[in-house]
This record gives sequence, structure tokens and C-alpha cells, in this order.
Amino acid sequence: MLAPPHPERSRRRTRRPVGRRPVRLSPRAAVAAASLLALAASCGCGVTRTSDSKRTATEQLMTSSAIERAVARIDCRPLAGRRVFLDASFMDDVGDGKYLVSTLRHQLLAGGCLLADKAENADVIVEARAGAIGTDRSDLVLGVPGTTVSIKGNEITTPDVSIAKRSEQRGVAKVSLHAYERESGRAVWQSGMENMASHVRDRWLFGAGPFQDGEIHDAPEFAGHRLKKTKWGWWQAEEYDAPDEQVIGVDLSQPYVYSAAPAAPAGDPARPSEAVADKRPASLPPVR
Repeated sequence: MLAPPHPERSRRRTRRPVGRRPVRLSPRAAVAAASLLALAASCGCGVTRTSDSKRTATEQLMTSSAIERAVARIDCRPLAGRRVFLDASFMDDVGDGKYLVSTLRHQLLAGGCLLADKAENADVIVEARAGAIGTDRSDLVLGVPGTTVSIKGNEITTPDVSIAKRSEQRGVAKVSLHAYERESGRAVWQSGMENMASHVRDRWLFGAGPFQDGEIHDAPEFAGHRLKKTKWGWWQAEEYDAPDEQVIGVDLSQPYVYSAAPAAPAGDPARPSEAVADKRPASLPPVR
């Protein structure tokens, strides 16, 4: 015969577990939680896409600077007052040929020439040629340069271990003009060969750099930031100094307003006199 269950054990078995009390948030905590959820739902990230041009800006500045310096040395005033046509057919394959042609046309205008749109409308044909338009580079390393070593078919590249390093780029422009009469073919004028170069130098010292200088920079720069010399040494400058005044016929880098040509002298109405460049400052915003 089975014994009846113990009353304490039966009460323990029938006792129901006490549930947890619900957590109640204060109004401030509820507002904070809702704000965090809204912030998490509105978070995102933006992507900035960058790309490099086929030619670096430094290369383009070097070649254009060399072209401007070479053309600025050409004195076109012997052709002043004559209607000329610039023949650039021999520069079809020249790099930056269009910029060179435009700069030559500008120089002819600044010298007082009258440009003709067609050869048959001109008295004089000016033929242009370029011996060289391009860049080159030279590197100098004081230390152990980086090399590539092949070990069992695997290539391993070692970095530069240098105390000092210099990289110099040079842009070169070699330009020449000559003129002849359209009808007779008689030679009238030649400019001579103008060979000019522009330089850009980058230097590193104990891994710090590059320290940059050259004709395309207004002042030395460190990693793209301009430096200014003070009594305490070289420091980053906040403003750019005004460039030195240049007197090379008409400065192509400065604004000019060309005044109307004076009336032709009496007895020779077909030959206008030389055009004059008005050197009064023009109210044009500088372009940098």
C-alpha cells in the first residue's frame, strides 16, 4: 500500500513560478531610445569618386610654360601693320600644337600684325615650326634605391632606403617662325630659333617631402603647401606674393585692353599703322 504524498512536497510541486515584472521606461529614456533608433535608421556613408587625367597637371604646366617663354622671346614688330596668315600645317603632329598656335597668334597680334583668316587674303605668310615640345625627367638617389628581385619565380620589391632624393622634370619648347610674301615668295623675316625650358624639382630629405620648386611655382612648396621665408626659416604661407613685373613686349599672363589702331597716314590708306597695346589696367578678375 502506497503512502500518501507529503503535504510540503505537494505544495512545492503545485507552486507556480513567479514571472518577471515588466520593465517600464521613464519618458526621458523612451525619448532617448527613439532618438537612437531614428539616428541609426538615418545613418549612411558618402563616396567621393576621384580620377586622374591622362596627363598630370604638372606636365601640362611645364609644357605650356616652356611654350609661353619661347614665344615671348619672338619679336614680331617687323611685321607690324601688315596682314599676315599663320601657316601651322607643319605642326599637325606636335604635342600641344593647338596651344602653341594660339600663343603665336596672340604674339603676332601683340606685335601689331593684322591676322588674315585665309592665306589668299594675306600679304605675308608666316610659317611656324616646332623642333621639340615635350618633357623628360631625371632622378638622383643618395642611398639604396628600390629594386625588384625574383626568387624562385616570385618577385619581391624592396622599398627605397635613401638619405636624400631628388627628382627633376623639364619641359622643353623649340619654336621658330619665318615669313615670306604670298605673291612673290620673297623672304621677309625670320625669328630665329627659340629654345626654352621650364623646370620642376622635388626633393626628399630623410623621407620628408617633397620640397617642390621651379618655374611653375610662385614659391617653394612642401607637399603642395606654399612656403614663405622668414627670419625663423621656411614656414607655410597663407597668401601668395605678387609676381615680379615682366617687360617682354606684351606680357601674356597679364590682362591688356588693345586700343583701336590710329588712322592710316595720308597718301597710304592701304597700309594701316602699327596697332598699340593699351597698358591701362583692365578690370578683369585674376585667374589662378
